[in-house]
Amino acid sequence: MKIPIALLFSILILPMVTMADGSAMVYWVNPEGYKDVIASDGPQEEFVARVLRELEDTLARLAESLPDGQKLEMTVTDLDLAGDVKLSGIRTRNQNVRVVKDSYPARMTFHYRLLDASGKVLKEGDEKLQSRSLSASLRTGGDEPLGMEKRMLRNWFKQTIYRPTKK
Repeated sequence: MKIPIALLFSILILPMVTMADGSAMVYWVNPEGYKDVIASDGPQEEFVARVLRELEDTLARLAESLPDGQKLEMTVTDLDLAGDVKLSGIRTRNQNVRVVKDSYPARMTFHYRLLDASGKVLKEGDEKLQSRSLSASLRTGGDEPLGMEKRMLRNWFKQTIYRPTKK
């Protein structure tokens, strides 16, 4: 699968997300090689760009809760979306369809660093996340695009990066 050079440049080279309070920078390594970021309809390049942008936006919103000057850096090495794309056929009116069920969880592999305002590393690690069951996702608004992936990232962020104290 070929990805246009401009898209590849923006994905690999440019920091994708920066916010005023805390910030997040996401680097996508070799996204065309990810296990399962496959368009069920429409051009593959547009689908990949849309998926990465959605996940970056989620991380940017999470990073806004970080104390001023803190920065989350993530280098994503693999992404496997929830579900599995089934090839087109008569039952699907000749369109590919993503089937989402518990046997096809979302997964994400990445390295992260949480830095303070001076660049000192506060936390660092490698993660291999896997989403929870579909039934739990459906109880919490399962119709959101990339809902399982976003919930997986939100849970990881709250458990690992930052849990604000209640006043």
